[in-house]
Amino acid sequence: MPVMLTDLPLDRLDALIKHPFHRETGDRLVSLIRDLRQCHVPEDFVAFQEQLLVATLAASEARAQRSRVIKRLRKGERLPADAPELAVGDQHDIEDWRLESDVLERVGRQLRSIGDAMAWRAFAYDRRYILALRRNESPGPMTISKEGTRHEIQFAQEQWSEHRRFAMLHDLTDCLRIGDATVFDHRGEDGEREILLYELKTNPRRRESAQLVRTRMAADALHTNGPLPGHEKAHLFDTGVPYKAHLDVLRDAFAFAHRDGLKTIRVPGQRSLVAMDIAAAGKRWDMPEATRQFKTAYEALLRRTRLTGQRVCFSSGDQASRNTLLPPWGIYPLQPAECAGLIADLLVFTVTTSSDGFVEEARKAGLDARWVLPEGHEMGPDEAVVEIEGYGHRTTMTRWEIERLLLELTDLPTWAEGIKQLLRRGPAGWQPWPHFPDEHLIWD
Repeated sequence: MPVMLTDLPLDRLDALIKHPFHRETGDRLVSLIRDLRQCHVPEDFVAFQEQLLVATLAASEARAQRSRVIKRLRKGERLPADAPELAVGDQHDIEDWRLESDVLERVGRQLRSIGDAMAWRAFAYDRRYILALRRNESPGPMTISKEGTRHEIQFAQEQWSEHRRFAMLHDLTDCLRIGDATVFDHRGEDGEREILLYELKTNPRRRESAQLVRTRMAADALHTNGPLPGHEKAHLFDTGVPYKAHLDVLRDAFAFAHRDGLKTIRVPGQRSLVAMDIAAAGKRWDMPEATRQFKTAYEALLRRTRLTGQRVCFSSGDQASRNTLLPPWGIYPLQPAECAGLIADLLVFTVTTSSDGFVEEARKAGLDARWVLPEGHEMGPDEAVVEIEGYGHRTTMTRWEIERLLLELTDLPTWAEGIKQLLRRGPAGWQPWPHFPDEHLIWD
């Protein structure tokens, strides 16, 4: 896992954010998000994927070049004759090469975040596909030097040239980790589109792989509600409760932050939100003072909200392509420049609630909820944080799920009603993964 921005020394963080590659990518993100929102028919997606593919391969190759130089310098060897020019710094300083490599790692994640937005839009914002296809380890960066990458690109090109079908390449995303490509066929029966999942083989004589088995399991989970890959008891569960979120509050908060640098605001469900526009804050104060202003405003908001119990806080900072459960910033109902700002960490927001407030929302729906994480204990990604019981069944929530509820500003009564339906109707022995209908009304 790449180092988080918050763990970097301030001078390193400043150099990374201000690096020319980072600034150039920020402008490109705005353009990509605008273009993606204009994708409606297969040829739109084919053209969009092509430009995303070019940018992604260029960033991967640039980082690979810098990695080779770093290895040479670490051994005390001279620069290779074909070494690229550094955008900033001394060609003979290994730290300058490391900085540029770190910048390009971030650029790669930012582009994969755009790939995630493409996936959500192509799947019509149906979260089931993400829940089913995320259940693998990340394959790593997409590079043209891999035979598999070349084979996948050729497959996508042939699907369009020969069948007029859009084949979405999973390696351009972070959230699609099972299968190599999804093909969208708009010539299905009754005019309905078919969604076909492919695990591609570079060697047709190779025996069936474990990855192919997982691909088939994912397809069965989506079409026949079979078990999700990786756990025989894990199944998708349709709550039947229309999805609702309070993302209008985030939109309002950023409108003020663009003008004043930062804005604090309350969110329904006993939650507090602080939004900051880094550029606007930097113009109003210097950055140390902006940081102090952020902390002061945040603490004042918490006093007004009067949260009790354990405090739970999650931030948008450095989240691009890190949590596959979280919808990508590129589909948030904000202006393209704001979505790009979230991806590049030029806009940030923090949402806070408390264990007592969270449990209270569940109990309002008639559920027995308990916060089981000991006070002062750091949340692990897959560790049980909340236990909820009802109708003779029990389910647990992990850190990733709570982070998603906070950063999506999910309407908590809607969420609680969904969990209530899960406990009431979910078959015994399941490890259910709930999803809500009508999400396209939120994200589209």
